Amino acid sequence: MFPRQESSRTLASALKTRMARRHLLRLGAMGGGLLATGSLLVACRGGAEATPTARPAAEQPTPTAAPAGQATATAAPAAGGTFVIARLTDTITLDPSRQYELTSPIVVGACYERLVNIQPPDIKTIVPELAREWEISEDVTTYTFMLRDDVTFASGNPLTAADVIFSFHRLRELKDNPSWLAEVIAKMEAPDDHTVVITLTEPNAAFLAMLVSPNFSVLDSKVVKEHGGTDQPGADQSDKATEWLNQNSAGSGPFILKSWVRETEIVMERNPNYWGDPPALERVIIRHIADPTTQRQLLESGDVDAAHNLDADIIAELEQAGTVNIVRGDTLDTEYFAMHTGQDVGKELADKRVRQALAYAIDYDGIIQQILRGAAVRPPSVIPAGLVGVAEAEQYKYVRDVEKAKALLAEAGLADGFDLTLTYSSGGTEVGGVSSEVLASKIADDLSQIGVRVTLDPRAPDVRLADYRAGKLQCTISGWTPDFLDSHGWAIPFGVPGEAAARRVAYENQEVANLFQQAVRVADPAERARLYAEGQRLLNEDAPFICLYQPRAQVAVAKSVEGYVFNPVTQIDVAQLRKTS
Repeated sequence: MFPRQESSRTLASALKTRMARRHLLRLGAMGGGLLATGSLLVACRGGAEATPTARPAAEQPTPTAAPAGQATATAAPAAGGTFVIARLTDTITLDPSRQYELTSPIVVGACYERLVNIQPPDIKTIVPELAREWEISEDVTTYTFMLRDDVTFASGNPLTAADVIFSFHRLRELKDNPSWLAEVIAKMEAPDDHTVVITLTEPNAAFLAMLVSPNFSVLDSKVVKEHGGTDQPGADQSDKATEWLNQNSAGSGPFILKSWVRETEIVMERNPNYWGDPPALERVIIRHIADPTTQRQLLESGDVDAAHNLDADIIAELEQAGTVNIVRGDTLDTEYFAMHTGQDVGKELADKRVRQALAYAIDYDGIIQQILRGAAVRPPSVIPAGLVGVAEAEQYKYVRDVEKAKALLAEAGLADGFDLTLTYSSGGTEVGGVSSEVLASKIADDLSQIGVRVTLDPRAPDVRLADYRAGKLQCTISGWTPDFLDSHGWAIPFGVPGEAAARRVAYENQEVANLFQQAVRVADPAERARLYAEGQRLLNEDAPFICLYQPRAQVAVAKSVEGYVFNPVTQIDVAQLRKTS
């Protein structure tokens, strides 16, 4: 049993007796707890509302020292203004039902809203957003959401249950990278315009947490349909709305998308029809600045307000200089080394002994201490530290053992080594602000010590990502950011054949898939932990993916900015930002 679990009363009775209180379900209870090693974030919004009213305006700043992870200002914030973020933008699309990259959640999180959300620093509690309350059946297969009745989209259209159903159906039927998130939905019903009943294909204790994902953003169905969108079967071929959504938004969020120029900039402006309290900023611009040194220069010159991809050395220099604020926060991001398991692409890597050898050859401590200056931890697998079943899998973590690596290569008939192509993003940075080239070079050097001759293969970030997703790369380094805050969000894409990451390296182990799929069907945290730990043991034994590190967020922010707080799902809630004069 876990908190807020509803009795088995009938749906009719449940709807008749809608409780006035909100239903807050703790991820810690469902998922075994998050980041038990310490506090995660600093608050970016005020506490949860006591009644279903519009979201409150941000708290006025106080001229005191900043809490860890938050930039403060010493003067009252000026209204309006433009906030400019410098980062390497990997955006492929801004369609909320298709986006699956690292930059796009910032935009989707600003322009769209979800049924539920989190309020950092508390990321264990799911709080209402478009839903004012909800009920969950005792067998965790039926979720009933009662919607707010005061929400309008940017178009002026009112939010209804039909918009929720359309959005979730479209997410599933597009059959794009994030579509797997909605495949658990068996059917959806709308008893009235402000009630949505979602029945799942099977019990899923993580579903409420899944709805925090930006991919579950609720779209204005009327507007999307007007621009060629559909939620019907075959949408993967017939839906034509993505092109429009790449330059416009159809959400209810505090900002609207004005333009996107690939590898140049993304521009958002304040939503004049926002149903809640308007954000302080008039405009947010995300500029594609690939080079960390250039990001620093633009920040120090006042041309940008935040730099997202600075490496640990630059962060240390800026902190010592005291010219900017450094915002820190624990992430649930992971950087991993992926090896193709198929003979045609992976070649020698098709033998799991070879993959294991490479896993033993990598100098993980050197990566964390020398490159990240200690600003990271390393979980045992691709599932981040702090989530259910990860601590229990600690004993299965790879540690560097060069002799064991050589022995495994010899056992595989490769005592003299072999040639390997390692693809990485040219001019890019990995999660944690690490230079892609530096990290790739470090791994190549480590592997050379067991006789592996590495050819470094730099490709444009969007090209590398597209080729990786197409399953064309022998091996690569890549980052993964959370879809939602539960182990399920990593177990399925990495451990189930045909899912997002597993497909990219042709990984198939039905025993792993069964363990991970079973884990989400049970409500007992201890049993979930056991199942996830056993799945990680087998996943590590197969070694298609090896976690390199889990970074701590470090963002350099101008001293004129207050309210900048790291969010592990969308990175930053721009609606909470203010700039001083």
